Amino acid sequence: MKHYDSPGSPGLKRLAIYILLLALVFKLAFILFSGERVYYDVNLSITHGKALFDKPGNQVRLILPGVKTYVGSIAWYKLYEAFGVYGLKAYNVAAFALLFALQYSIGRKYFPNRVTAAALFIFAFYVGTNLNVAAGEQDDMTAALFFTLGVALYAYGRGAFLAALVMSAGVLFKYTAGIYATGFIIYLIYTRDIRQLLLALAGLTLPFLCLNLFTGFSSMGKLVRISNLKRNIFSPENLFHYKFFSTGMLLFLLLPAWGVLRDRSRPNVLLFCLSSVYIVFAVVTFNTYSSGFHMMQSVLFSSFLVAQVLFMGTYPGGVKAGRIFRVSVLVLYLLVTTSITLRNLSRDTIPVNQYQFRYKKLPHNPFIGPGDPVKQHPMP
Repeated sequence: MKHYDSPGSPGLKRLAIYILLLALVFKLAFILFSGERVYYDVNLSITHGKALFDKPGNQVRLILPGVKTYVGSIAWYKLYEAFGVYGLKAYNVAAFALLFALQYSIGRKYFPNRVTAAALFIFAFYVGTNLNVAAGEQDDMTAALFFTLGVALYAYGRGAFLAALVMSAGVLFKYTAGIYATGFIIYLIYTRDIRQLLLALAGLTLPFLCLNLFTGFSSMGKLVRISNLKRNIFSPENLFHYKFFSTGMLLFLLLPAWGVLRDRSRPNVLLFCLSSVYIVFAVVTFNTYSSGFHMMQSVLFSSFLVAQVLFMGTYPGGVKAGRIFRVSVLVLYLLVTTSITLRNLSRDTIPVNQYQFRYKKLPHNPFIGPGDPVKQHPMP
């Protein structure tokens, strides 16, 4: 693997602490700016959790229609009931700190200090990270935690089965988190390690199989339905193009591809497979719904490859970039992501309403068919 450190570079642990403290200051500022406003999905999760406690007789399955199980909604509603909106946001802050620590552990295992530090900075101040912490859904942060923990376990040699099992636990909180499991499988196919591939497949399918056995395989059908629904209703063409560029999908696909083409080491290939699989999925399905959460997870991995490009000794044409250039790029990145975060927080968030009917303008709830009994729907 190429070496990017200089003899005078500060210790990684100290850099990581500085970056984390600065990121926490920004996150707290974003939380104060947004106040008690949150994204719709937070509202919806609390609504489902409240309905489960208020009308338990109407809940026939431990599964939300098409997106997740009730595990998260139960926990987040009780957390909201005890500590309010700021209790939910405090959970997001704690989850972010854990994700930061896991990214640090992956970087410490695979990469030189400066590359890891730059990757931590890129992830910590990415727009999707800011928005998920300040106003996002706790299910998203939890799913990201499980998946990243699985990757860290694999990096430290704990085996494909355990790593995949931990990764797939995130599916209980967000079905679409399973998209990233495809990237892990693609990487194992690349390594041609059939034994590890089979173990990983077993670990990935076991939790979802148990869930489907419990719910009479309704989870699988509803997962397919929600995929079609998101593509047809929630991701119109203009929204797709806006999300594709505003979330940096193109940038975080091209730069990591450049990085992995320069250095095809196994860690680089693994991180490229994990980070690019969602972007490819979004393009193929023309679906960028919930892209903020998915891109946060992607950037956690792709930031290492972007950092390697940033610290290249010589660029095409013989151009050499110095420290001023690299610092300027990171400062500009911070300014851009901060401005986009503030814009989205002011435009896309709403106050919490436990009785929110998000789909009341549609002829029927889109997560269930027109002929399905409405009494099974978990909203009050």
